Amino acid sequence: MQSPREESVIKRILSKSSLSRRDFLKMLMISPLINNIYFSDFSIASSRDACYVPLDNRPPNFNYPKRLAEIMGIKLLIPPEGTLSERRKKAASQEILAFLVENWANCAIVSADSMIFGGLVPSRESQMAKSDALWYTRRLLNLKSSNIFDSVYLFKSLMRLMPTVLDDKELFYATKIEEIMKFSVDDIKDPVNFYERELLLTYVPPDILEDYIASRKINYFVDRMLIDGSKKVDLLVLAQDDSADKGVAYEEKTRLSMIATKNTKIVQGSDEIGMLLVTRFGKSDNISVKTTFVPEEVEEEVMPLETVALGKNLLSQTNLLQLKLDDTNPTFYMVVFGKSGYEQATFDKVRSLINDKKNVAFADVSNMNMTNEKMFKLLLSSGLVFRLIAYAGWNTAANTTGTAISQAVSYLSSRNFKENFRFLIERIIYDYYYQNVIRPQINNILIENNQSNFKMTQDSINIAKNIFFQYFPGISEELMMCSPIKFSITDVNFSLPWDRTFESNIEIEIKLA
Repeated sequence: MQSPREESVIKRILSKSSLSRRDFLKMLMISPLINNIYFSDFSIASSRDACYVPLDNRPPNFNYPKRLAEIMGIKLLIPPEGTLSERRKKAASQEILAFLVENWANCAIVSADSMIFGGLVPSRESQMAKSDALWYTRRLLNLKSSNIFDSVYLFKSLMRLMPTVLDDKELFYATKIEEIMKFSVDDIKDPVNFYERELLLTYVPPDILEDYIASRKINYFVDRMLIDGSKKVDLLVLAQDDSADKGVAYEEKTRLSMIATKNTKIVQGSDEIGMLLVTRFGKSDNISVKTTFVPEEVEEEVMPLETVALGKNLLSQTNLLQLKLDDTNPTFYMVVFGKSGYEQATFDKVRSLINDKKNVAFADVSNMNMTNEKMFKLLLSSGLVFRLIAYAGWNTAANTTGTAISQAVSYLSSRNFKENFRFLIERIIYDYYYQNVIRPQINNILIENNQSNFKMTQDSINIAKNIFFQYFPGISEELMMCSPIKFSITDVNFSLPWDRTFESNIEIEIKLA
């Protein structure tokens, strides 16, 4: 017997004036009566198509993977943006599920947070029933057995310590909850720690703490379910951001690691995972990498808000992309700049590699949410930044390295210079000019006018836009003047997708001379 969902899809297909071969096969495969028919002579989906369900509609999750797909020349099918999660709006999970059923492709790359909870923010606030979570999780795990996709990649964020913050009041409670949750089981056996924790509890209303704990429980329940069923998919990625090396989140991750299957990868980060998985699907084989950390000891450092050493986590991203390690003749070099004071040494390394006609990707993890100004100016004034195959320096170290390595692999899989160069310029504008120059200016003016940079009104958004477009002509001129590659920026769009200055969406069009 067919479900109401299956019947509706079949009726919609039959209502078309004519049936394409794919539509006909789709109708047959949906029906459980003939689901076991083997179509040995048919190629149902293009080998270069992927259905991608982002974590939410923020640029790293929505726009950056599209850019990488454009670089690689693959077709990325994404649900309509209106169905995706926003800051305070849940994703339309049922509509997205219908989109997956109706848009066949070689691979499905799906955010479990979007499909089960309605997005990253809702996952941190959800108190959904276990039965609902079970229903969506089972459908995700059964995507491959439905014969709609040849391969399925699922990814989910492990719940971070701090709840989502919208205003100053929420920030106060969230900070206290984060401190409470950093205490490990062993910590509170000590009387001093116990009483410190008890004092923190007095600052948080019981109902807010109960909501947080309920969200953690349902998240952990889903995490375990996904691992238990991970053999049904090709890959399950669990990513953890904004955590600590002890406490509730660390203990949950440790327990999940103990039951992880060979199909499960537990990594650091969050917003870079969609980029990594889209790149994994679209990349060509036989790409190898050699990584250089400057200074060398930064490889062993655990970066802010992370629990895994920088080098170890970059290795996990390399493995996720199925890259080879090659110290003698790699396809590209990954240079990771990790600490102020080493700008000249890093610059000399990059210059030497590029002068030797090597492919170089660059990741600046020296600061949170911005790049090192001295490092960037060295690369800009010399023109070397334009000769990189990838550049990144934003948010956490995992976000930064994941973006840079994804862009490098995407380019080397296609050699699509124009699309890669456009993304490179967008990264430069956002990672340096916006985060280092424009955003601080916007924040200062908003503060002077008693307006929030985290819960913006239309007036404050207009202020931000005006400031950006005041700066942009000078930025454009400086980039074109310093670049050895002659180009012009023919169009630019700027927006603040979550009504906060923390991140912006900057999209450009370029023309190469």
